[in-house]
Amino acid sequence: MVGIVGYGAWIPYMRINVDEIHRVWRNLDLQRVKVGLKLDQRAVLQPNEDTITLAVGAAERALAHATIAPSKIGAFFFGTCTNPYDSRPSVTTAAEALGLGNGIFSCDVQFAGKSGTTATQIGLSMIQSGMVSHALCIGSDTINRHTSPGRVAEYAASAAAVALVLGEGDVIAEITGTASHASELSDSFRVEGERYIQDIGTGEIPGPCTAFEIGILEHSAAACKALLEPTGQKPSDFDYVIFQQPNGITPYALGERLGFTEQQIQPGNLATQIGDCGSASALLGLAVVLDLAKAGQRILLVAYGFGAGADAFSIETTPLIERRRPVHKVADLLANKLMADYATASRLEFKYAQDASPLYL
Repeated sequence: MVGIVGYGAWIPYMRINVDEIHRVWRNLDLQRVKVGLKLDQRAVLQPNEDTITLAVGAAERALAHATIAPSKIGAFFFGTCTNPYDSRPSVTTAAEALGLGNGIFSCDVQFAGKSGTTATQIGLSMIQSGMVSHALCIGSDTINRHTSPGRVAEYAASAAAVALVLGEGDVIAEITGTASHASELSDSFRVEGERYIQDIGTGEIPGPCTAFEIGILEHSAAACKALLEPTGQKPSDFDYVIFQQPNGITPYALGERLGFTEQQIQPGNLATQIGDCGSASALLGLAVVLDLAKAGQRILLVAYGFGAGADAFSIETTPLIERRRPVHKVADLLANKLMADYATASRLEFKYAQDASPLYL
């Protein structure tokens, strides 16, 4: 039995309301943002907060929840598409901060919004092969720092990190299967030398020939089919279903197309409260579901990354999940916040040119 031994999440303390963003730009009907996209707030980064600091916070909680020493981690895979460095990895910095030692297998994994789940597939494979006993797998992104001011995506662009400690034996949730579907598609992208993410202009909302149809729907459906068909599983077999969450409406639109109910999707749909967290998006939904789940419940997790395809996982909780709840739950992270105005958010996220040393007088 190989699966999740412990997990942890980290969400920035500061937030901004979509109403405040709309007050400045008025570039979209506010009701379309709040009702059509089901968005309310997103995270705001603080000074020196990036994908690495978020990942370290999540990993510390995951290791504490797993109750294992950092020295037991034999592999560490860091999934992100918003690495703070262009020419060096994030994984080594995070490993040093966590005290994991120097003899581990490690690398950054860049697969857009499914970077964290792809990292999880690699860690899972290494444990199943017998190369390591435990693996640390992280999805961490700061989409807000890489979204241009004035774009519609700014209402959703957020940040978070989720860390999973995988192992065998005493797991709280067994990973019973995984599958992927990938093809080249430039629905969203960030080219070399560019800071801000671009898209093909057709959005994530369902409709003919949109990025929703040819991107997240097509790839998520194919990954689900590859996972479920060989075992004869069907949508009704799952208690919870978690999809990629570029906004609050997309998971429900996916569920409607793929045969899942709103009741299966709602508990793990956090974009309504925190926005698009990139490669932490689906994993954050998984974390909140694990906070709530009972023994013997089945979870379907599907992550999508632009230009990278989709990963699907079937997960089943064990009796241990009810005896080993984490001290820090996702609901606590969501509730612990300080609201910012648009000027403050823009300053903290370096949306405009600033002195490299802003404290220098």
